[in-house]
Amino acid sequence: MNHDWLVPLGVLALLAALYLGLCAQFHRRLWRSERGLTQDDFRFTPFEFQVDHEDVELSTPDGVRFGAWFLRQPGHQQVIVLSSPRRGRRQDSLGIAVALWRKGFNVLCYSYRGMPGSQGGRSTLGVHEVQELGAAIAFARRRVRGARIGLLGYSMGASVSLLVAAGDPAVEALVLDSPFADLRRVLVETVRGTLGLPGRPLVAVLGLWLRLRTGARLVDASPISVLSGLEPRPLFFIHGGADAVTGVRHARDLYDAYRGPREIWVVPGAGHAAAYFDDRQLYVERVAGFFARHLGLSQKSSLRLVEEDEEVS
Repeated sequence: MNHDWLVPLGVLALLAALYLGLCAQFHRRLWRSERGLTQDDFRFTPFEFQVDHEDVELSTPDGVRFGAWFLRQPGHQQVIVLSSPRRGRRQDSLGIAVALWRKGFNVLCYSYRGMPGSQGGRSTLGVHEVQELGAAIAFARRRVRGARIGLLGYSMGASVSLLVAAGDPAVEALVLDSPFADLRRVLVETVRGTLGLPGRPLVAVLGLWLRLRTGARLVDASPISVLSGLEPRPLFFIHGGADAVTGVRHARDLYDAYRGPREIWVVPGAGHAAAYFDDRQLYVERVAGFFARHLGLSQKSSLRLVEEDEEVS
């Protein structure tokens, strides 16, 4: 009996096994939770900055409890809700949070599902994390009478901010640092860049895997598809010119597609979500100035409003 057909069948089986192995590795890399220790969430807090703050616990509609810090400015209505990058924890954004608080803003920063400082849930790259941001905004409105809400997001947090604000017309202004325009697109680019393989087939498998495990759909994280829901609110895009994680093309595409008032600041040589570290003082002044103009914060001697076209490249 001729068994020559077994050779190509074996090769195909080996290739299929390797392919599924790559899928599993990439899936773990993207969506695994940060275990950490319980005390990891409390090693660096607003207390170290001597900031007037509240430690609060919030919950999402799907039952995830997560921690947040509310940095208080009594008598001020302006509230900035700050969303960190993927696997973000509330202490990861304390630098900019405290800087904005010192400028006169109330600031709320929080931890995502599956991270230290939260309980339950799996990371979904922004698909389900919109629920954390929605709950954080709801708390801000309960806590501050007549709250004027601005959103500041980094990487995945920037895209989550776009998705949430598109369905919440009461959000007045957004600063979006290193956003992706579409989750599927950035995953395809990541596969090509890190594995050197065609991205679409692998991302299709990853999307199916994610949906089976969490119910999340990659198609639901496409900020560029919801831009019309944000008009006519002002958007400020920030991106590192040397971003190798989410290329600057994503911010430019979002900027070009938006029909409302918008600004863009590309920082030459800065990496992913790293514009803040390139020039902390300028970054704080530009972000604080943008929010002050659009949320009605009165100017103080400590707040130098940077003009819209200053230092833009």
